[in-house]
Amino acid sequence: MPRKGENITKRKDGRYEARFVKERDEYGKIKKYGFVYARSYLEVKKKREQKVKTYEKERKIKVNLKEETIANSISLWLECKISIKDSSYTNYYSIIHSKIIPFFESKTDEELDENLILDFIKSLQQEKLGNKRIRDILIVLKQYFKDKNINIKIDLPTVSTKKIETLKLDEISIIEKYAKKTNDVRIFAILLVLFTGVRIGELCALTWQDIDLENKIIHINKTLIRVKNKDPNSKNKTKIILDTPKTKHSIRDIPINEAILPYLKKFKKDNKYFFLTGSNSFITTKKYYFFYLRLLKKLSIKKYKFHILRHTFATRSLLCGMDIKTLSEILGHSSVKITLDLYVHVKEDEKLMQINKLTLLA
Repeated sequence: MPRKGENITKRKDGRYEARFVKERDEYGKIKKYGFVYARSYLEVKKKREQKVKTYEKERKIKVNLKEETIANSISLWLECKISIKDSSYTNYYSIIHSKIIPFFESKTDEELDENLILDFIKSLQQEKLGNKRIRDILIVLKQYFKDKNINIKIDLPTVSTKKIETLKLDEISIIEKYAKKTNDVRIFAILLVLFTGVRIGELCALTWQDIDLENKIIHINKTLIRVKNKDPNSKNKTKIILDTPKTKHSIRDIPINEAILPYLKKFKKDNKYFFLTGSNSFITTKKYYFFYLRLLKKLSIKKYKFHILRHTFATRSLLCGMDIKTLSEILGHSSVKITLDLYVHVKEDEKLMQINKLTLLA
């Protein structure tokens, strides 16, 4: 099996094979890959790194350094980042090619200064991008500066925390009643999310092997994502893959609530089958999201984003008295602070509820 994001595979003959970029066109787009082979993983990785360095040197000889634009440089930087997950690569690629390259297309590293960065930020603001999107773009640029030893300060914009939207109690009740009597696991899955807070990619990747009914635990260890297709010979620009979650904290165990356990048991299938389909083929997040929207319409519930189900689970859990540390682990957050920042309004509501328990004694 290949190690995620490293393009290193063990062959049937026992050797390791590593892929690297061998040729690009004038715009930096990959035209051809090269391959190196070795008897051990570390040896083939070292060989590949040497090839990448050689490629960089040859490229700089061919291109006059004064003409080496940031557009070319940052494209090469991304392709040479060896240990990067496919999902991160897709996100970086989109940001670099849609936002960074168009602005810095004719600029060189020598022209970089803080004023140019400020002009770049102003151009993003003129596009009416939100602070969250601008922050994500600047984080990629900062990473590029760090790896290239470019000492220019970039101040990231602050992102204000919006009040989380959740389903109303009567809407939850409608979904619960409908889901408890259904024979369609895709409908019941919405109730499952309301009791576990799993993300849509995690739900679509879930197999019955991950659902331990005996010990009442759901193991979250993979997700379904759409990523950029790096194969230059493919007609498809993107592909769907089963991948490990983005962070180690997203790999987690979620207890199954006793209230939904009997309903979950009736859908039990072979361990190798996907939960949502009952077969060895998965349903894509896009198709399942459209199914979810059709169901809301059928139930006369307004059009909520799927992630609102996760927020609803978290909010109800806190109001029911779940401690923030436990909730943070169930949600797969990398820190309790993230959970607190997201659901601070719930904690404030809870404080009000608790303080109102005090009454006048006379």
